Amino acid sequence: MQVLIKVLTVVAPVFAIIGLGYIFACFKKISLKPLVDILLYLTIPALVITSLTETQIVPSELFLITVTACGVVLGTGFLAFIYLKVTGKRDGRGLYLTTMFMNCANIPFPIALLAFGAEGLAITVLYYVAISILVYTLGIYIVKGKGGLTEVFKLPLIYATVLGLGLNFTGIELPSVFMTTMEMLGVATIPLMQISLGYQLRHTKITHLRDSVAASIIRIGGGLLIAYLLVTLLGIEDLPRQIIILTSAMPSAMITFVMSYRYNVQSEEVAGTVAISTIISIITIPVILYFIL
Repeated sequence: MQVLIKVLTVVAPVFAIIGLGYIFACFKKISLKPLVDILLYLTIPALVITSLTETQIVPSELFLITVTACGVVLGTGFLAFIYLKVTGKRDGRGLYLTTMFMNCANIPFPIALLAFGAEGLAITVLYYVAISILVYTLGIYIVKGKGGLTEVFKLPLIYATVLGLGLNFTGIELPSVFMTTMEMLGVATIPLMQISLGYQLRHTKITHLRDSVAASIIRIGGGLLIAYLLVTLLGIEDLPRQIIILTSAMPSAMITFVMSYRYNVQSEEVAGTVAISTIISIITIPVILYFIL
């Protein structure tokens, strides 16, 4: 009973804020672009810096998290490939995007912080960085048919990661004024992400129901299964194991919709999968938390 109460205590605030974003969208219409830009260029890099400097990171642990993240992305991509072959669907770019790339920020950041504290958040940030690099390279290759390596260097995320890891490994301390500024910016990241997710869900129309449901199952169920196999094979234990399993079973990432819309690639189908997988995760996340806590 105590575990169940803790799970509900962790999950309820997360989905409550997402719900507030949804309700806000019912009464007020705004453009999310400025908010997304603030997240990408200011608050997320700040959160990455503070998270990576405030918790001791073991290089071998960082390597295993990165390998696992890559394994989950490629593994769910393979499951999507099998589905496409079985169904005979020709253009599977939208399916690949939504199955391979999970929401590893909007939802897992607050859950990791509430359930596992600052150390859990730091590990989740490392997973997020690995997935983000894959999104802006492999993800862009999927939608455009060519490399997207340069996109990684257009965003401050990679530089914030290098700075945060550099400070962590060398023990160098930056002026307290700078770090306090980063902390203040970083705190805004989690609620802004949740509100923006809820807002976008309000304006999402579900089409291609069969493919969206299948993609959601591959994303959540396949991600969970592959992550469990990988952490078992690699001998990953304790908190990293919990974070990897939890994050790998997250719903499809909002960034997949942004990419599909920007490059005109099955954006309606992608939006539907993001919505359906997020709704399913309201049930699956508490269940997974119950078993890993």
